[in-house]
Amino acid sequence: MGVIILNYYRNLHIAAAALAVFMLLCGCTQIDESVPVDATAVTEEEEKNYPVTIGSLVFNSTPENAASLSPAVTEIAAELGFSDKLIGRSSYCTYPESITSLDTLGSAAYPDVDAIIEKAPQLLISQSPIAKKDITAIEASGTRVLIIPAPSSVSGLYELYSDIYRVFNGASAEEESVLNSIFEPLEKEFEADKDLLGSYVYILSPDLAIASDSTFAGDFFSHMGTNAAADRTDNTITAEELAELDPDCLILPPSMDTDDLPEELSDLSAVKSGNVIILDDTSAELLERPTSRIYLAAQYVSECAAHFGSENTAENEAVSEEIDNSEE
Repeated sequence: MGVIILNYYRNLHIAAAALAVFMLLCGCTQIDESVPVDATAVTEEEEKNYPVTIGSLVFNSTPENAASLSPAVTEIAAELGFSDKLIGRSSYCTYPESITSLDTLGSAAYPDVDAIIEKAPQLLISQSPIAKKDITAIEASGTRVLIIPAPSSVSGLYELYSDIYRVFNGASAEEESVLNSIFEPLEKEFEADKDLLGSYVYILSPDLAIASDSTFAGDFFSHMGTNAAADRTDNTITAEELAELDPDCLILPPSMDTDDLPEELSDLSAVKSGNVIILDDTSAELLERPTSRIYLAAQYVSECAAHFGSENTAENEAVSEEIDNSEE
């Protein structure tokens, strides 16, 4: 994990230096003239950290306020200490509880354009695409729209945190230490749980849809074992193929248990030995929209694996309750 962090920041610093030289030579800070650039006056303190480029936008200073249509972005902004910048959220943004008092502005799929225009945030952030006509209307009112794609790997989660940090704080020298401290619990879990699962397959549905290593969930579990179905690029597998792989461990979503598997898989080593992890709701949700709290999912998987060799559905439920209580 430490290697991931170091490589990410090394590449980030090289790219930033190259961009700075390019901008000096060109005598400009705007990359795409079709995108509105923040024209807010820059203080002496902010000059040290700005401009920064995030996605397609150039920021010359920190936004006075922002709204988020992404639960993960909202949580991350609050975690990084920028709650005071948030003036609106999507109806799906419910964590931390402190942000639930913010006005709701619809969702990325169905943004309440009138409410957004009335609220008039300087910046609107989303991870999911927003319809072009809605973006046009929102930008015409003076609000800038930033789309930051959801991460497909653990290292991508670091990048997401970096992007949000830089939007509100610029490229400060403290960024690396801030992010490293945030992700320390996850690093510790991964270090302790390396090769914990042996070979595994993460099954997403009774029709044997599976998570590949190109997804966040797939990459997450690869830090704790080896995906036996890593070569399946179409995210599906047949019962016969799974029986041939016979992984050490199966991982299932909260909506499934072993009774939902095809009957011919009852002889799998993982099923017969009780090496089946049924994710709790919190872990499954964090795998879908990850934040630094993803360490809770790693902790849950580790605790469940401690009960391998037993009929562990009951143990899974006990572990889920224990971890939920510890989060409180």
